[in-house]
Amino acid sequence: MDSGTLIAGRYRLDRVIASGGMGSVWRAEDERLDRTVAVKVLHAGLDGSQRPRDRFEREAKTLASLKGPGCVEVYDFGEEADGDRTVVFLVMELVDGVSLAELLHREEKLDPARTMTIMAQAAEALAAAHRRGIVHRDIKPGNILIDAEDRVKVVDFGISLFQNRSRLTPSDQVLGTAPYVSPEQLRDKGVTGASDLYSLGAVAYECLTGTPPFDAADPAAVIHGHLYSEPPALPADVSAEVAGIVSRSLLKSPEDRWESGDVLAAAARAATTGQHPVETPPAVKSSKDATTADAPPAARAPFPPPVTRPAQPAAVEQPDPRRRRRMILVGAAVALVAVVIAVLALNPFAGDGRVAEGAEGHSSTGASSSPTAEPSTTAGADTATAEAGATSAAESSAAEGDTGGSEGDGAGDGTEDGGQTGGGEEDSGGDDTVKEGSGEVPDVTGVSTFDARDELTQAGFSNVVAAIGYYYYSPEPAHCTVMQQSPTAGETADYTAQITVYFHERTSEGTSCSW
Repeated sequence: MDSGTLIAGRYRLDRVIASGGMGSVWRAEDERLDRTVAVKVLHAGLDGSQRPRDRFEREAKTLASLKGPGCVEVYDFGEEADGDRTVVFLVMELVDGVSLAELLHREEKLDPARTMTIMAQAAEALAAAHRRGIVHRDIKPGNILIDAEDRVKVVDFGISLFQNRSRLTPSDQVLGTAPYVSPEQLRDKGVTGASDLYSLGAVAYECLTGTPPFDAADPAAVIHGHLYSEPPALPADVSAEVAGIVSRSLLKSPEDRWESGDVLAAAARAATTGQHPVETPPAVKSSKDATTADAPPAARAPFPPPVTRPAQPAAVEQPDPRRRRRMILVGAAVALVAVVIAVLALNPFAGDGRVAEGAEGHSSTGASSSPTAEPSTTAGADTATAEAGATSAAESSAAEGDTGGSEGDGAGDGTEDGGQTGGGEEDSGGDDTVKEGSGEVPDVTGVSTFDARDELTQAGFSNVVAAIGYYYYSPEPAHCTVMQQSPTAGETADYTAQITVYFHERTSEGTSCSW
């Protein structure tokens, strides 16, 4: 399309004022009614499998059904032939102003009062949509327009969802913009109006700080933040009331957020005016936080301290390795004593084989000298067992004494290499040895969970667990590929500390990536 093109015999295109994935918005003149309008024209050559024509028409009908100060008025919708193609267009009210994205680009961040004003108006517009069963699904600064009088309009319902109608998008496809998308959208657990309120909370967070709540160059890190982490604390100049409103909007569970856009709007206005919002029924309680669900918006605590690591699955309590070695040592010693007593009892040099009365007093002496004594054929097996027990006890004792040694000393090297150079019972005993101290965590991203476990175990880390993550890449990573790890590569961690590897799972594979 070119400037000056006449559409439907009445809309003269002037210049492009916005462009998105589905169409471009032109400033235009309605020559029949002599007024300035906005004309959105569907892009040519879009992927037909995405049903762009149907989606565009649905957007027109969605906007036409919405009424309220934060909703854009629709004037016309149609299509006409232009050479060998069809031009599909939507004519709307022209909002003379800027998008919130442009405003933030210019001013970097906004003060809390202005942020709450914008949030309240946007929440009211969303409430009007939610009452009609419409979920926007792509709330972001670029889809919030602000005119010269600071009036807010929510636009671009191109990927909106009618909750009571058929979907235009495959159920396994995630729609939205990563820095603002809700956890349930990422998990494909079904979206509701609460999903839009989460995205609006992310927008408000960016207004107050200058960055989205999870700001990273790697999309996987952004997605992981939405799913598992809490945002960094808001600046000190943001009041507890305002921080509480944003915090509640960004709760992971939809049931814990605001009951509706209207309730959120009332709370946002109250946070800056000091007026209490109208009483509403308490939020649905979650099993994890009943107290927070009942608290009024102004009383909610601000964000917790920044989270520097991904959330880890609860670790199963592990026994103390030193205690385990002590138990092995005690058991070996008891076994050794029992064997020595048996050897002495069967010793042919003790006369008729019975221990003479009072001979118990010499048992310790006999035990001490038995390794050097010439064994008889009858007692050979028992003596060998005793020697093995003594060796095992000595090794356990040495391992207990090595805890204070430095890395790379002779004893430590012997312990590490025992599984490779030793044989028989020596090898199986070495496998149970738990390495003490700490070391640098190797980088295991990009390999399978099983290779990652082997590499970490070889490096001395004995507590490796695998957890599924949610990662959206094109092309899709291989099944069981480790995408992130905690602690991260290069960090120093105790050898007994839990190391978690987060992997991508292809559900169609049907094989487990954990052990």
